[in-house]
Amino acid sequence: MGKRIIVNATALREGGALTILQQFIEAIPDDGFQYLVFVDKSVDLNHSKQNLQLIPQNVLSLYRRFKWDTYGLKKWLNTNNIKPLAAISLQNTNFRLNSTCPNYIYYHQPMPLYPYRWNIFKRNERSLWFYKNIYPYFVKIFINSQTEIFVQLNFIKDGFAQVFNFPRNKIHVVFPKIKIPTVIESYNINLDETKINLFYPSSSVFYKNHSVLFNSLESIDFKLTRKVVLYLTNKEYEFTIPESLINVEFVFLGQISFNEVLWMFQNVNCLVFPSYIETLGLPLIEAASFGLPIIAADLPYAREVLDGYQGVTYVDYQNSNSWGNEILKLSNKETTRFKSYKKGNIKTWSYFFDQIKENL
Repeated sequence: MGKRIIVNATALREGGALTILQQFIEAIPDDGFQYLVFVDKSVDLNHSKQNLQLIPQNVLSLYRRFKWDTYGLKKWLNTNNIKPLAAISLQNTNFRLNSTCPNYIYYHQPMPLYPYRWNIFKRNERSLWFYKNIYPYFVKIFINSQTEIFVQLNFIKDGFAQVFNFPRNKIHVVFPKIKIPTVIESYNINLDETKINLFYPSSSVFYKNHSVLFNSLESIDFKLTRKVVLYLTNKEYEFTIPESLINVEFVFLGQISFNEVLWMFQNVNCLVFPSYIETLGLPLIEAASFGLPIIAADLPYAREVLDGYQGVTYVDYQNSNSWGNEILKLSNKETTRFKSYKKGNIKTWSYFFDQIKENL
């Protein structure tokens, strides 16, 4: 019980962040080390690992999180007379610890690494302004000579090294685990196979760039030889959509399950993915695993994630005419499926744990 590794994951409560925590816990090896993982009290994670202890904390607010990272975690360790061999943060920012302890940050916040500027006085840009201009200080504050970084893609590695002036040789790329069930259950939706069915699973935040799809479809409406349906995982009230369209329809599915997303990949004609800010772009990998044609933003994250996939067309994320032209091509030909894509030559969670133990 003396060989302890502590893990800070108190901010990983939902969405992709929670998936990271779940994958980390699943991957913890039976290696003779005891892993103490601090999690939010709302997170319910079932496990049967003998060398894992989940320690719930209430640090929901930004102030509580900063207080915990600055003083609380170190105080907890001192109170419980624990001197860890290594420390891991799964949530982008480090925490205060003695300077000789090897420490590792799993970094997955893309905002500081993109060149876009945000306006603090615009309500929908305020949080982005914070992550671009203030959040980097929280990232840097507890980085020391013993720190190493893990990221998901090489373009994140390059961005982190540049923005934080951090040594590239201490940044490691670990690709997340992609799980596609062998059997996809049915979904209660009728797709009209005489139409071109497009799918874009995303949130409604503006950098997901729905507007370029709406504008492109409006521009080609009168040119289409087959009707086009765009399926979105949003609510209709979240958008202002073009009016008086003849050959284009929009279907707002709202939030759907992971299985239903996969069913859509299995049955639609094309994934459209114009988002211009992503850490990974997980739907790209998932769609490619079904051999689905993809029209994607011509940006580094998409290029890297789909490197070698034959079924993708890259388009300038800002150019609605280019998006319209590619969609128009779909309406003029039979749908083609491509060879199922599986990303090769990648390092996974096993590399993550090996790298940490190598330095102990």
